[in-house]
Amino acid sequence: MFLLLLFITMAQLDMVHHQVIRSGSGTKSVVISPDGERVYAQNLEDMSVYEFDRKSRKLLRVLRFKKTPGKGYNYRKKIWINSYQEKPVEACFTHNGKFLWISLHNAGGVVVWDLEDTLKTIENYPHRKVSLKYMETGNVKTGDLLFIETGKTPKVTEKSRDGRYLFVANWHSNNVSVIDISGGDPFTWKKITDIPTGRIPRGIAVSEDNKLLYIAEMSSDLIRIVEMDTWKTTGFIHAGLNPRHLVIKDNYLYASINISGKVVKIDLKAEKVIKSSKTGRLARTLAISPDGKYVFVVSYRDNILDVFQADDLKRLFRLKTGYEPVGLAIYQDGNTIEAWVSCYSGRIDIFTFLRTEVDSMTPSTIIEK
Repeated sequence: MFLLLLFITMAQLDMVHHQVIRSGSGTKSVVISPDGERVYAQNLEDMSVYEFDRKSRKLLRVLRFKKTPGKGYNYRKKIWINSYQEKPVEACFTHNGKFLWISLHNAGGVVVWDLEDTLKTIENYPHRKVSLKYMETGNVKTGDLLFIETGKTPKVTEKSRDGRYLFVANWHSNNVSVIDISGGDPFTWKKITDIPTGRIPRGIAVSEDNKLLYIAEMSSDLIRIVEMDTWKTTGFIHAGLNPRHLVIKDNYLYASINISGKVVKIDLKAEKVIKSSKTGRLARTLAISPDGKYVFVVSYRDNILDVFQADDLKRLFRLKTGYEPVGLAIYQDGNTIEAWVSCYSGRIDIFTFLRTEVDSMTPSTIIEK
């Protein structure tokens, strides 16, 4: 008898580089343009958006909002405080990366930045005043960004897969605003409805067939299911107490569970959790590599980035980040993957991974002769 060895090709992910760059204070989120050329960091306390060249990591432009008084919310003391309206939270690209939508924490709405156009003065429409500094030359331009009212304390923004709608989760209004962006003229875009939710809606994901909207309700263990176009609730998924961020890939829904520090994988056909893994304390933003093979989660309290296999949620890496990581964006080019982690301290950690194919010998059955 003899032992038959089978050679099986397996994928191996290695972390090959770690770099740190600086952004403005209170960096709440980071997004990468659809073409992979630019990275935008939303700095809540600095009231700015930083634009970086992804390849060189060079700071290109700084968009800064003009301050106007407003009321903000102190989440630790749970009281309203004097603050400013123009505090960027989250962002989303539409129209193939031409427009960047930015939610303003204390302004009750979102602004639209045309990334391909120079700043202009806006009259007869709601707007917010900004300046734009070009870092290479030092030149500064001023102008306005179109403002669209949503609900109270807007946070997550997400677009429909057909590009017709923008969705905005409103933390203190307990609803999600739907903005019609189907027209060619930005000045025709408007909010058409508010979807009622439970308390503290945050994460938003759109089904891959563009028929359903999933909304994480952080005051419960529920993810609300809403039918597109009718905007009616059709059901709920129990995900675990305090679901925060949602992403859909290959017809599975992944959610970060903030309080208990978990990531869960949900079968959308069965509408139930099928896999679960521990993260650090206070799991915040979650992202998936474009090839659908890896899940990344940042944990605010423990200052870590966890990397999991998407199929079984087996942890591959636990990496230290800057203080209070909260935002996350993934770029992939072939077998190279970059994870951009934004920390509230104003630091951005960039982890580069390399995926390689390795041959593994696996013993098979013993054959008798």
